[in-house]
Amino acid sequence: MGRTEQDDNVLLDALRELNGWVADDGRLSRSLPLDDSQHAELAEQIKIFADTLGVHADVRRIGDATLIVLAREEGGFSLTDVTFAGRVETAYITIAGDLAAEETHLSRGRFRWLRRGD
Repeated sequence: MGRTEQDDNVLLDALRELNGWVADDGRLSRSLPLDDSQHAELAEQIKIFADTLGVHADVRRIGDATLIVLAREEGGFSLTDVTFAGRVETAYITIAGDLAAEETHLSRGRFRWLRRGD
C-alpha cells in the first residue's frame, strides 16, 4: 500500500513544525549558523541519528554555517526523515544555545521550551 495524499499532508504538517527545514526537489535541508566546534559536535550527533534511523545525511561546512541535506534515491521524504530533522533541530538548540535562540524563527518559534536558561 502506497502513501496517500493524507499521509503526505501529515508529513508536510510535521515538517512545518520544524522551522527552518526546507522540502525542495525531494530533499530536506537546513542551514544552521554554527562555529567550528559546534559544527563538529552537531556532526557527531547527526551520525548517531542517521545510523539509528537508517538515513543518509550529507553534512558540510559552508562559510559560517552547517548545511544538512537529507535525500533519498527514490525521492521524496518520509516520517523517518522528519523524525531525523526533529532530532537534529533539538540537538542544534542544545549545542548552539543563545545563537539558536537569536534566530528569528526560534524567538517566536515552537522550540522555545527547548532553549537553555528559559
